[in-house]
Amino acid sequence: MPNPEFRRNIWLDFTFHRMLMAPIVVLLLVYLFYLTRHAKGAADISFTLACLFIFLWGTKRASDSVIEEVNNNTWDFQRQSAISPWQMAWGKLFGSTAFSWYGAIICFLFYSFYQSKQAPLFIFGLSASTLSVSHEILLLMITGLFTQAFAMLLSLQKLSLARREKNNRSFKYFIFALFIGLILAKTSFFHATLTGHTITWHNHLFNIGAFSFTSLILFLGWAILGLQRSFCKELQYPHIPWAWLLFNLYCMIYFSGFVSFEPPPIDFLLAYAKEVQNQMQNASSYIAFFVAQALTYFALFIDDITFIRYKYFLARVHERNVLESLQQLPWWPISLVLSILAGFMVIVHQQGSTEYFSPAILMLTSTLFLIRDIALIHFFNFGKNPRKAFGACALYLFILYFLLPLILNALHLDLTPLLIPSWGKSTFLAIISSMAQIVFISALCLKRWKLNLTSIAVQKTQS
Repeated sequence: MPNPEFRRNIWLDFTFHRMLMAPIVVLLLVYLFYLTRHAKGAADISFTLACLFIFLWGTKRASDSVIEEVNNNTWDFQRQSAISPWQMAWGKLFGSTAFSWYGAIICFLFYSFYQSKQAPLFIFGLSASTLSVSHEILLLMITGLFTQAFAMLLSLQKLSLARREKNNRSFKYFIFALFIGLILAKTSFFHATLTGHTITWHNHLFNIGAFSFTSLILFLGWAILGLQRSFCKELQYPHIPWAWLLFNLYCMIYFSGFVSFEPPPIDFLLAYAKEVQNQMQNASSYIAFFVAQALTYFALFIDDITFIRYKYFLARVHERNVLESLQQLPWWPISLVLSILAGFMVIVHQQGSTEYFSPAILMLTSTLFLIRDIALIHFFNFGKNPRKAFGACALYLFILYFLLPLILNALHLDLTPLLIPSWGKSTFLAIISSMAQIVFISALCLKRWKLNLTSIAVQKTQS
């Protein structure tokens, strides 16, 4: 049986007028450029129009797909349907963007016709000095699909808050996904042209074109899996955040593999150089630590950090219901625990400290300031208007990490460890400052938590 969500989108988007006008407009534009710039101009405009269809139109439609239904009060009917999360995921992703792919395919046909006169239509392999037409189209389709899936994935994360509003906007999800997608596309095309070049990953050499293409496929798979898990949550299917755990581990392993260290020549091994060498041999562990920290921030900003969710989670914990407790577990504790474990591995495998750098101090102070930021983000999310929490958190983090340290440096005050992690300088000041901030902000969070409890109790009494 055809996917009902996909079929519904097809009926809505593929009207006779739109299906007729899309190829006519593309044909006229391509013919205009052919008259003025011949085959090369026709090929260039065909490729540009395909990018516009995929990255602009398709990504915007993907980010708007569910948000529009929430605004039109039709999403709750979909949530109550019998459609499975997998059906909803690929039905929404391919259905909402189907017309953009229809336009892109028309552009690909023109591009293949005109570009085949300047470049080979097909070359077997994942890297060549001159890309084949089929390789260019394949890379564009995969990066475009990833961008669309990522935009929809971002828009799904805050639906619990979006359902309380009437006019939600998805522009920020569209812009962020578009930015990431264009960078990924540019990088993929560049790597595909590096014939004979290799890349070192965890001390193993790989062809850079094949490695980049494989990475692209894997990240697309993660994006689609994220859509399925997000729709599990929206359709109220019980699920444990194992996918987030695996994604964290994957990112830690993947990004840490790009850091390799080759010892300098023997005549360069001065005393201080030996110390630097000892630290750099453990560089991949540092990258894994900071990747886990970055994912902790990412989880704090995209996951639901609401009072109701925490109340339900604590109730399940109090009942010792392990399964439902795990189902309500926020994402950020998973990333935080992994970052702590990665930091512990750095400390265990450290090759000693230098006069100006201590791995143990860096791991400790970074974790303490991360915990402070976790408390700060929860403070704003427990407020009366959690929709404004993102902007408020971003503003305060900008002030704490950039504006105030710059002011202290301009005043020639050596007090930056008060606000940023220390790596061995003014350690006591950094630890005391971060712990004091944790206690202060946590006290404010606790106060807001109690106010929310009181408000719920009053509402129950009045009802």
